[in-house]
Amino acid sequence: MSEQKRWFITGAAGFIGSNLCAYLLRTGERVTGYDNFLTGKRENIGRLERVGGSNFSFVEGNILDGEALQHALTGADRMVHLAAQVSVQRSLDDPLETNAINVTGFLTALTSAATTGVERFLYASSCAVYGDSTSLPLSEGTDLAPLSPYAVSKLCNEHYAASLAGSFPQMQMTGLRFFNIFGPWQDFTGGYAAVIPRWISLLAEGNQPIAFGDGTATRDFCFVDNVCALIERLGNGTAVPLRPVYNVGTGTPISLNDLYAAICARLHARGMVVPFHVPNYQPWRAGDIVHSYGNISCAKAELGYSSTVGLEAGIDRIMTEEYGIPPARKEV
Repeated sequence: MSEQKRWFITGAAGFIGSNLCAYLLRTGERVTGYDNFLTGKRENIGRLERVGGSNFSFVEGNILDGEALQHALTGADRMVHLAAQVSVQRSLDDPLETNAINVTGFLTALTSAATTGVERFLYASSCAVYGDSTSLPLSEGTDLAPLSPYAVSKLCNEHYAASLAGSFPQMQMTGLRFFNIFGPWQDFTGGYAAVIPRWISLLAEGNQPIAFGDGTATRDFCFVDNVCALIERLGNGTAVPLRPVYNVGTGTPISLNDLYAAICARLHARGMVVPFHVPNYQPWRAGDIVHSYGNISCAKAELGYSSTVGLEAGIDRIMTEEYGIPPARKEV
């Protein structure tokens, strides 16, 4: 049996962070969560404390506080840096705040990990670094054209990691360009993927969701456990990543119309009546990217990644775990 590692997760009270902590705890790992609750939720930490027992510990702290971060990191083998300001609109309104959290905070996290003996440092980048590229599917070699301070900050993270790799050869650093990650306990304001829990909630309450445009816009919707499985594999596997960053998604574009139909179908399967055949279409929003999906062949070939939990199964998980909507009884 392999030696149990200690994982350190920043942004542990957030959507992806809390799901990752829960996933690692279910596999028997020791996990320390770190968050300052700027956007994360205390109830997520409470849920992790119930699930993890003695294998989970939590430290309330700010990633900009290098001394506190280094102290909390002592003894950690793996660090996953997820803490960030993730709102594109907020980054446009206050680029200085986003730069402080996402760039200075990233550097503080990376250097703290390197100086406390962390062996593997994994961090969240974003498909936002590609901007409004029409070179679909988007591959790691696609030209980068970030359109917001948030996107710029994520590209800065990648450049800093690459430039400092030689300074910290003892620590493996890998960036993951997340596409539209969705799953239970997701904040409704959390980017494009948050349309899924928002629409489930509205439809379950008998309200008609809004879709901007005509529903033909596409995104790469990836269930959060697919991401968690890859991170666990990168942390515990023996393979050495061949490149500094990887796309993480499904490689399949899903239109908003198809997404709406899938949510309605899963609600129907649970015995619920949805009176709205389509969402409430509103005018396109200025600046919205129409089509986006990733090429995940590098992650598949080099990391053994697979998107095993699909859209409908992921929607079912949200309905069961977060909203408590029971499956329809099967006739016998």
